[in-house]
Order: sequence, then structure tokens, then C-alpha cells
Amino acid sequence: MTRLAASAIGLAVLGLTASAAFSAPETRPASPAPASARQSVMICETDAATRRAYQREHGVQPVFVTAREAIQARRDGEAWDAPRCMTEREYARLVATTQTRAGL
Repeated sequence: MTRLAASAIGLAVLGLTASAAFSAPETRPASPAPASARQSVMICETDAATRRAYQREHGVQPVFVTAREAIQARRDGEAWDAPRCMTEREYARLVATTQTRAGL
């Protein structure tokens, strides 16, 4: 009889704590978006067809940035709704800059 009472009390306590945990609102703040999502960069051509395709996919005109501007935006924590565009040459500069810093 004692085992049955102890089991019943244990299950009741477990049920109450579980229901309280599931009914309590979550107080943890939302985590920020990953860095890759905040400042994504694409290699884009500057011709009209590429601009139309970019606008069709993202809903806005492409914004071209330099490697220096992209690095500064990352430092400032700037978030972009749509990826920014870079020419191939600027992208090569961006990659070279990050590889040089990683090597140090």
C-alpha cells in the first residue's frame, strides 16, 4: 500500500511540474540571425538582364558594394534584407582580405 501511495504522489508531482513547464511562456530572447544571413554577398554582373533577374528574385534593385564596404558593414553589425552584389574583382578582394587575416 505504501508503494502505491508513493507512486501516486510521485506521478502527481511529475504531472504538475510538466504542465507548469509547458504552460509557462518562453522568456528566452530570440537569437539573432547568423552572420551569413545578415550580410550575404553575391557576384553579379552589371548588365540589364542580371539586374532584372535580381529584382525578380529579391524584389528590389541590386545594390553593389565594395569589399571595404562589406567588411565595414560586418564590423558595424549591419543587417541586409537582400544580398548585396559585388563584381568578381571586388569579391576576389574580399576573399583575399579574409584569407590574409585568417593567416595572421
